[in-house]
Amino acid sequence: MTGVRGWVAAVVLAVGAGTAGCGLSLEDVPLPSLVDGPTYDLTVEFEDALNLPVDAPVKLDGATVGQVTSVEAGEYVAEVGLALSTSVRLTDTSRAEIRLTSPMGTAFVQLFPGTGGELLAEGATLPAAATGSAPDVTDLLSALSTVVTGGSFSDISTIITELNTALTGNAGDVRRLLARLDTAVTDLSAEFPRVDRLTAALDRLTTRLAGDLPEVTRSLTDLTALVRSFDRQRADLVAAMDSLHRFDVVATPLTRAVKADLVAQLEDMRPVLRTLLAGRKDIDGVMRGLVAFASGSDKASPGDFVNFDLTVLLDPDALSDTGGR
Repeated sequence: MTGVRGWVAAVVLAVGAGTAGCGLSLEDVPLPSLVDGPTYDLTVEFEDALNLPVDAPVKLDGATVGQVTSVEAGEYVAEVGLALSTSVRLTDTSRAEIRLTSPMGTAFVQLFPGTGGELLAEGATLPAAATGSAPDVTDLLSALSTVVTGGSFSDISTIITELNTALTGNAGDVRRLLARLDTAVTDLSAEFPRVDRLTAALDRLTTRLAGDLPEVTRSLTDLTALVRSFDRQRADLVAAMDSLHRFDVVATPLTRAVKADLVAQLEDMRPVLRTLLAGRKDIDGVMRGLVAFASGSDKASPGDFVNFDLTVLLDPDALSDTGGR
């Protein structure tokens, strides 16, 4: 037994002498791996990984399945390198969080496997959108400080006090106001389909106006020139309107004075027109005969050698249906 102890002591002394001669320390001795067997690399992006140390464990369902190999700063994210056991395969729908073993403990990475998606290959990256951090002691102390110093609770107390002051003696008015608001909101909800159709119509109108913007612009330009022309001729237009007004002053009394005579003359012409309309066929035949006679005369005696005078006699007694008028 004594020989064995001496051999162990000699080995320890030899190791100590070797390390002393090479300048090594305990910090240079590598820590044992947390995972047995082969591993593969995976990069996970976190918005904040300040308290996450290298060689921190990676856990899944309470079991250690890997460890942190590096923590580096990326583009506005922390890129954390993981060495995971090949027995653990994650998909692109998986999530990861930085948690603490206890309120004052060390940080580790907690994995949450996804329910679908494609498997992450070696060297793949899990983006920051799929990661997060659990509240730590700093967040707890910050929340406790807010509670102790007032924070939002003090604001809520102030709001409640002001509401009580405003409602004191005005409960009836507030109740009626709320009833009116409820009615207004109900009516607005009932008219929502019409409002929606109006909005759609306005959208179509604005779209058409936007498409016709060049034509509208040209029309406004032409109207501008027209308005300028009217402005230059404003004096003449005013004079014309004044003359028209003076004519109206004279013509209106004259029209009123002769109105009765005009109506009577038109009444006298009514039977004549009725008789002419009744004999329209005979008159048409006579006129066609005259036209044919004139055409035949031109053929029989070309030139100005033959002249005719045609006299039409109208017998008033022939208007028997008008009573001799």
